[in-house]
Amino acid sequence: MRQSQNFAILVAAGKGLRMGLETKKQYLSLDKIPILARTIMAFDMCDQVHEIVLVIPKHDHVYCKQNIIDPFGFTKQIHLVEGGTQRQDSVLNGLKKVYDTTPLDKQTIVLIHDGVRPFVDQEMIKACIKKAIEYGACIPAVKITETIKQANSDLQVEKTINRQFLYTAQTPQTFKLDLILRAFDHAIKTCFSGTDDASLVEHLGDKVMIINGSKQNIKITTKEDLVFGKQLLKSI
Repeated sequence: MRQSQNFAILVAAGKGLRMGLETKKQYLSLDKIPILARTIMAFDMCDQVHEIVLVIPKHDHVYCKQNIIDPFGFTKQIHLVEGGTQRQDSVLNGLKKVYDTTPLDKQTIVLIHDGVRPFVDQEMIKACIKKAIEYGACIPAVKITETIKQANSDLQVEKTINRQFLYTAQTPQTFKLDLILRAFDHAIKTCFSGTDDASLVEHLGDKVMIINGSKQNIKITTKEDLVFGKQLLKSI
């Protein structure tokens, strides 16, 4: 029996405007190694991930090959794919590459991960795969501990939200390939735009399970995040 291939889709097609720098955030360095290269390392090290799809900005193929891929000797095959207008479009381009690369197998797992979350660990990746195999869809998330206020357009508090069942979603959001393809197809047919990949599966009507995320699994989008990331490197 042919062994199913598991794919990591690393989404790094953004311009990084919130960082306010000329260099795109995914190419900035953490201790002399680009953020995106560190993210690739996490999945390249995982024996349960077989191939990597790297979704990058248009015209960045040569740059990524020369500065992100070639210098670090990654062992897994890395496919470079051009991103779309929005993140959802970029993920779909990555999924199309997976679909073109492997026969459609209901056991194939795809992990969709932000290219600027370099601190994802092996335990989380493997836990996501295990849960997705069992239930079809899984995300890491961190339980909210702060008090949550809902305000109106004038920034007047309207009410305090019960935080008992509230979580902050992270990546890698992990799915059986056939399920996430159906979710994207349904989103296109219904003109639905989600804030993350799991919301498309929710919109389809399927369940999404949660595993414990990590406060270290940060998404580096601002200069403050970059500073915190450098501090994290010193502590791990």
